[in-house]
Amino acid sequence: MRTEPLPILLLTGFLGSGKTSTLQHWLAETDVPLKRTAVIINDFGTVNVDAALLARRQLALRSITGGCVCCQSFEDLVEQVGTVADNPEIDLLWIETSGLADPEEVFDHLSGPELQTRTVIRRLILVVDGSDFPCSWRGRAVQEEQVRYADLILLNKTDRIDAHARQRVEITLRQLNPSAQIVTAQHGKVDPALLSGEGTSTLIPASQECGCGHDHHHDHEHHHEHGHHHEHDDEDLPHAASTLFLPLNSPVERAVFQRFLGSLPTSVFRAKGFIRFTDSPAQLQTFQKVRDQAELLVLPLETEPDITTGLVLIGPHLDEQRIRELAEASILSPVS
Repeated sequence: MRTEPLPILLLTGFLGSGKTSTLQHWLAETDVPLKRTAVIINDFGTVNVDAALLARRQLALRSITGGCVCCQSFEDLVEQVGTVADNPEIDLLWIETSGLADPEEVFDHLSGPELQTRTVIRRLILVVDGSDFPCSWRGRAVQEEQVRYADLILLNKTDRIDAHARQRVEITLRQLNPSAQIVTAQHGKVDPALLSGEGTSTLIPASQECGCGHDHHHDHEHHHEHGHHHEHDDEDLPHAASTLFLPLNSPVERAVFQRFLGSLPTSVFRAKGFIRFTDSPAQLQTFQKVRDQAELLVLPLETEPDITTGLVLIGPHLDEQRIRELAEASILSPVS
């Protein structure tokens, strides 16, 4: 039974970098007992796709949707972390932020007076898409902040780039963060003990300096008063974004779905969700798309969560009316 402050692993990374795949691999390979592990997943959209992908029978899984934990949903984050910290049966907490989260804001909430004596941040892990860094979207400003605040950087998707491109990415990462450990990976597969900091002799008290070398001694009341008025769809922000959910209440024909994807405007940077096809309606499949990279996989369910079939679309200033018109003409049409 834990008697010390709760260790936290903070997992960040821009949209589509591979955070959930990384955490999936850790859950499958770690020696840490899942029944003594908790996970909080924050999804920018109203439906938490990532939480369903990570569901395990013994895992204490919590979901935060409808806003980013660095701004709109920070009170929910503090409350949920506090609840987990009060449970002596939990020895480790993972927090997977949304792809648009500002790490300084998240760290500030986790180091506030409500959690200061109850938690310690063991590791700030960043997953980077090596095939799209700096990212092609103008969200690169928040991506660079994520790099600066990490103490472990997982350079992911290295199978999509050659050695010279990887070297260029590593040089840029080093310029932004000279002290972080950089590890290359494919599909988020990395030594589980490295991610969870097993054997780490020094934990990072939330009230002290984090492993990236940044000083986080803030006046929390002042910061909370002035630091959370931004919205992710604010036109002036470098990471401005909007999200749209398209429910899929009936199975869809594969060819129709492919045509729909091909018709989407380029402003759709990220898409994910759950879908059933007419040729195999009993199979629930997960759909993932980042830029022009798309994949469909049958979802192996270890539990039976209440999964909503549909797609979450994320991008800068989505033309919701146009996308709905495309969907209603294809995937939202009744199946004959």
